[in-house]
Amino acid sequence: MDKRSGRLGLWLDLLHRLLDANGGKMNGKLLLAIVVVALLVVVGFVAFRLILVDMILTLKDSR
Repeated sequence: MDKRSGRLGLWLDLLHRLLDANGGKMNGKLLLAIVVVALLVVVGFVAFRLILVDMILTLKDSR
């Protein structure tokens, strides 16, 4: 088993636990909350990368 299938298995296990805790029904609010959190994580990661690249380029220009 490689890392990717291990991580995918972890997320699938978490999703199954959420579904089992709610009687097998996915609440719309829960799904919306998951999507919002995922978007925030992606936006935060992109912002971090842009700031990091800007810092590296600024350091490179100062020499």
